[in-house]
Amino acid sequence: MFDIREYYYCNTGSSDAIKYNTADIDDEIVSYIDSLLVDSVGSLYLCDRYKHNDSIIDIIYPRQAYPKNQTLIFTPDRLRFLLSFYPYKGDFSKVSKIVLRPRYIEAGNIELAAIYLKKKKILMLYITHPLGYTNSSEESDKFISVSLENIMNTKIIRDSIDRNGKHKNNIPYLWNILACISPDDKDDMEKFFIKIDKADPKLYHLLNDISHFYSKHGY
Repeated sequence: MFDIREYYYCNTGSSDAIKYNTADIDDEIVSYIDSLLVDSVGSLYLCDRYKHNDSIIDIIYPRQAYPKNQTLIFTPDRLRFLLSFYPYKGDFSKVSKIVLRPRYIEAGNIELAAIYLKKKKILMLYITHPLGYTNSSEESDKFISVSLENIMNTKIIRDSIDRNGKHKNNIPYLWNILACISPDDKDDMEKFFIKIDKADPKLYHLLNDISHFYSKHGY
């Protein structure tokens, strides 16, 4: 998918300074996730599970509940619901753990949606705008790289796609990610970003408030 360093290279016109600042960012992310799973589960995070036939996915989620509006936060129940209706169950073999990290990371209307560690088969999901994904190439709210149909290639969820163009049919970005991640690619990590042309001010404030709350509590 889209690599944040390539994005910065294209927008700065010079890669030397950016290379100096971001050369170790992937190693730092991997180290952070390793530490989180070793040190935080049981204190900051709890562990739940989703099971389908022989597939078992650990769900790592915050012990601390956000005291206000929780509609923008992934919960184990919501995650299990989305996994239950995902039509390509064979893709579950790509994931051993899903970590729900309640942080909002955004710059220039580009939101970090997820990080996938291929060797460990760990998918970390961040909070994003709820409508930051769509199947329509005419909409502005979509993954940066390409349209959903191109991302999923032949894996089109046909019942979810409206061909007449009259209605929006949003597909959860979790489904999008599960459809296109591959633990066999050469890179150790894959990052997923969502781009929106204009952030909703109320949602933007709420997402930052959620992120600040969890930051204060060590997440």
